[in-house]
Formats: sequence, structure tokens, C-alpha cells
Amino acid sequence: MQIVILDNDTRGSGLDFSAFSKLAPTIIHGDLMQANEILAAVADASVIVANKAVLDAKLIQQLPDSVRLIAVSATGYDNIDINAAAARNIRVVNAPGYGTNAVAQMTLALILNCATQLTTQVSLLRDVGWSKEESLSIPMSELAGKTLGIVGLGAIGSRVAELALAFGMQVIAYTRTAKDLDDVEEVNLAELAARSDYVSLHCALSHENSRLINREFLAKMKSSAFIINTARGGLIDESALVDALQRKIIAGAALDVLTNEPPAKDHPLLTMPNVIVTPHIAWGPLESRQRCLDITESNIASFIYGEAQNLLN
Repeated sequence: MQIVILDNDTRGSGLDFSAFSKLAPTIIHGDLMQANEILAAVADASVIVANKAVLDAKLIQQLPDSVRLIAVSATGYDNIDINAAAARNIRVVNAPGYGTNAVAQMTLALILNCATQLTTQVSLLRDVGWSKEESLSIPMSELAGKTLGIVGLGAIGSRVAELALAFGMQVIAYTRTAKDLDDVEEVNLAELAARSDYVSLHCALSHENSRLINREFLAKMKSSAFIINTARGGLIDESALVDALQRKIIAGAALDVLTNEPPAKDHPLLTMPNVIVTPHIAWGPLESRQRCLDITESNIASFIYGEAQNLLN
């Protein structure tokens, strides 16, 4: 038996992989993303561990018969064709829950930045020096009393709701499955768009909700409102968002994820003054990243010993 980790560079440094080698011989690759590289690396593998590497139907059809498990070291699994894996009798598992606190705190950090314009204030101070008059000319607002619209009330969305309530915000939510959380009003998507001062996305990306935030949604939003996305870039129609920002249909956006990562260097969202972009790092605290690895290792161990957990197919 052999475990092959495809893309360790995407996880950052400082992590402990020793538990994997106790299960089986483990080979760790830094950044295998091309299909031919992946196929060569997994020629003798029983378990493939992937974070961002794409295992589409075409690649999965070419995997050796020795592969029995694909362990996604992330919560999202849109980079894996789970149906194609099932057709090959390859099970797929993910790592839910590892980044709940990390992503929730980044979400609030981005909301707070939109409210206080902190990055703009810091840049102004560095560029022109201490000028209280110029700093006070930058619009700021309090979160207390503002409405946060949350799309998706899973673990992360629910935690964001809890933190937002602590700031005195009103929280409304759109969710496929009713959750009945205290002090959270569940509404339809159109109402959420119209009422929210901040819209924060916390749902998985699927064929059904791809580009959920589109021109129609954006047109319903307040001109003073902000979009926050720490989920998946594909939830937003980026061309529609750029247009809405340029035309001031909405006030701004704070995005930890984009449709294509890394984006093209000339992507307009990277340089727009009313947009904050961070490089998909909401899950990045060391505690969160190690927890993700620990869940992944536990998934593999459970599969080996016949009690599979976190199965997706």
C-alpha cells in the first residue's frame, strides 16, 4: 500500500505529516497539477491525497487499478469528479469542519475592513502622512444595526451569524435546509439581496448554484452594500460583479476566492479601488491547516480499517 500526496505546496509550511507514514509508505510531492505528472506519480498508489489538484473524469478513468481512495484535504471537493470515481469503485472523502473558526474570523475581518476602510486608511497614512482631515473624508460605518445576509447556513455560515450578532448586526439568511437558528431570519434569495448591507457567501459550489450572484442579484442590492466571498469564486459571475462595481450599483467587494486561481495578472478585480482581494487564505491559520491534515489522515485510517468516514460517494 502507498499514499501519494500530490500538492503539498498548497498547504504552506510548518505541518506535521508523520501520522501518514505510520499508516503506509507516503510520498509527498510539492506541486503536481498536470495530468501526466499526476498519473506518473500515482502509478503504485492505493491512496491519493489532493488539495487543489484537479482530478477530472478523464484523469480518473486513467488511474491505475491500485487506487482505492481519493482523500481531499479540504472541505470543498469541486476539483474531484466524484461520480467518475464511483464508476471506478474509488471512494472519495473530504475534511469537513476543520476551518470553521478560521474562515469565520476572516469573513468578519473582511466585513470589518469594508466598514472601517482600514486598508485604505493605512495606505493613505503611508502615502501622504498623518492627515486626520483626509482620513475622515473616507466613508466609514458601524456594524451595529446593519443587516448581514448569509448565503448558506452550514457550520461556517452559522458561526459567522453568531459573530455578526455579537457585533449587534441583524442577520438574515438564505439556506436550502431550514436551520431555525436563534435571532437569524431565513428569507428567499431576492429578499436577502434587497435587505442586506453585507452579503456573505458560505455554500459549496455546485452546478446548480454556479454564478448564483449574477446581474439579477446584484441589481437588487443596495448601492451602499458589499459582497463578501470566502467560499468559492465560481459562486459569483465576475464580469457582472466588475460591471456592478464600476457602475456603483454596489459599494464594494471583499473576496478571498476567485473563479480562476491564480487569476490573470490583468484581472480587473485585483486593482479596483473598492475591492479587497486576498489569495484564498481564509483557511490559513496553522491550527486550521494541521487540523485539516489530521482529519485527512483519520479518513485514510478509517478507510483502511473498514469504517470509512466523511464519504462523498
